[in-house]
Amino acid sequence: MRKITLLLFSVVAMALAGCGSEQNTCGPDNDLTPNIIPDPSALDTFMVASLGVDELEIVGSGAEHSTLVQAHFNDFTNYQVQLAETIEFADHPACFIYAGRPVTSGDPIPLHVDKATFGGLSQEVVLEPDEFEHIPTQVLTQRGYASDEVSIDVQSTGTLADGDFPAFTETIQAPAQPVLLRIGDLELVDLASSPSIGIKADRIDHMLVQWEPSGADYVEVKILPGAGSETPYAKLRCITFDDGCLEIPAGALAHLALDMATNFQFRIENHFFVIHPITDDSGKTEASALIDTSSTLGGTVLR
Repeated sequence: MRKITLLLFSVVAMALAGCGSEQNTCGPDNDLTPNIIPDPSALDTFMVASLGVDELEIVGSGAEHSTLVQAHFNDFTNYQVQLAETIEFADHPACFIYAGRPVTSGDPIPLHVDKATFGGLSQEVVLEPDEFEHIPTQVLTQRGYASDEVSIDVQSTGTLADGDFPAFTETIQAPAQPVLLRIGDLELVDLASSPSIGIKADRIDHMLVQWEPSGADYVEVKILPGAGSETPYAKLRCITFDDGCLEIPAGALAHLALDMATNFQFRIENHFFVIHPITDDSGKTEASALIDTSSTLGGTVLR
């Protein structure tokens, strides 16, 4: 596959891995990698659209609840990404820590569309480009999902040769709001209370995270350094199946504890993901739209 594969890792952040299913199979040797991209040729292009509906609910300190709707259409031919260095854990491949920042060169070139219409939300959202072909995002208050599916209709009268992204329509499932059941020894955990979850440099036991499965394509669990951090990019990220369980390795928590942060942001996210390839008469991929819907629950946690 062309170098666009690395670029798409940065665009949609799809380093997917996970843990088992019905039984408590979280932990060493039980993390697997789901395949949500059955046809890699769908990514064999530099003409990429990225569209998403992202619900965020932060509870406790800094509480907010909003839904972001966005659409971007770009030519990445002259844009390169060197991915950030990561620290990985051999027996827990679902989890890793960012140990640096990505390095980019060049600039993506915006492609024109007439408008992108999102249906199935609390109100119809129509995104249109400005004079520079950038498309402003729109924020809905509270939960933006109003049905089981989100419809997307991209209208464009031109072709790639004209600098336009091709028109297309697609639907994608709307995610349920995450229901967090456990973090470590804390059962029915309330993130609004800013609980201490045991981020310690001498930690030797792994941390179990449990939630109510909802049929999402994948689930992300993140722990991000908060106030006082000297390395805010050095977050923990776990990407797993939506089977209700994840074991975060002790080594990852011990590494986070080295940060000077006095608190951390804990987030759990339900995601659905669709790739919509656009092909020519020969079946070659000309352009590809990457579509993600997510719902995130987050709150401040202490060491």
